[in-house]
Amino acid sequence: MLLRPGAPVSNGSDEGRIETMGDAAHIHDRSLSQLAPSNLSTADEGVWARIRRGFVQTIFWAYERGTWQYDLIVIAILAFIFLTPRSLFNDRPTLQLTDLRHIQGFVEIGRTKEGWRYLLDARLVESLEPMKPEEAVQEILRRRLARPFTVKSIDAVRDRNNVILGYTVVVQ
Repeated sequence: MLLRPGAPVSNGSDEGRIETMGDAAHIHDRSLSQLAPSNLSTADEGVWARIRRGFVQTIFWAYERGTWQYDLIVIAILAFIFLTPRSLFNDRPTLQLTDLRHIQGFVEIGRTKEGWRYLLDARLVESLEPMKPEEAVQEILRRRLARPFTVKSIDAVRDRNNVILGYTVVVQ
């Protein structure tokens, strides 16, 4: 037996009618409009529950693909990736002295206000053992650089056990 909305039901009741969705929405709207001021706190709780549910769905990525919420989350992620400045993370690669040993212990770091900066492996400096470290650094630079230079500063690079790993040299 097929029932149509609004058609009588043969259960013998007085009402004998099936409510349609439109009727149910009308009843729902009427009940919301009759809320007393004392019941407003429950309406606010409903709002907070919806906000909480939206927050949880966003965190756990519960939206289906193709919905506007999904698209909004993807746009926010892409904006974060492409618009966040790199300097915010201080994510510059660090030079490990173990890497220096594979490049023969001599690395040009770059130019600063004081001059050119170089990083020398301590084992390379120690290989010229009879010399003092300052003299060994100058000798290594003389061999590697094809131009005249003046050493402005030599700073030892140490680990937490105070062992010298290398030397930072500023040359002008």
